[in-house]
Amino acid sequence: MKGQTAQSRKNRHHLKPKSRGGDKRPSNMLLIKVKRHDAWHALWGNRTLEEVIALLIRLKSLKESQRFNY
Repeated sequence: MKGQTAQSRKNRHHLKPKSRGGDKRPSNMLLIKVKRHDAWHALWGNRTLEEVIALLIRLKSLKESQRFNY
């Protein structure tokens, strides 16, 4: 895009991935910076926001249940 730096360019992120039936309705789209969009997919693949939250909650519970004796 003319006049935009790589840091300021934005990308349309599908909240429900196209590969899983998501569409282009505004309610399914999020406009985020390209680097953040790339980072999301590098970390979470095609998981939805709800799936990521559920995963983080499970990890937190697992961490809290572990006892370390140093």
